[in-house]
Amino acid sequence: MMKRSTAMILLIGSQLIYVVSLIGWLFVLGMSAMGFDDPKAMNSVMLWLILAYILVYPAAVLISAVAAWIKFARGRLKAALIWNAVPLLWLVPLLVLLFIVFLS
Repeated sequence: MMKRSTAMILLIGSQLIYVVSLIGWLFVLGMSAMGFDDPKAMNSVMLWLILAYILVYPAAVLISAVAAWIKFARGRLKAALIWNAVPLLWLVPLLVLLFIVFLS
């Protein structure tokens, strides 16, 4: 069973990483606009879904942080860590993509 202090350190550390990643998110958001260079792209459902996926990241960081701290305050440490991991649904695919790009 994890100690409360260990869970708090994990929450703070990972949320600091998420906040710093918002700087990179601004770059990704700017680059995602390039997907709409072609006038035909406005009708592409996939491009709109990708843009929505990118736009939701800051909300996911905020909502998961609030939920994680609420769970932490109620003593549900495992639930807090699970909620805190939600932004990884955005970061892990990006890191995998960057890893593949740099290897090729």
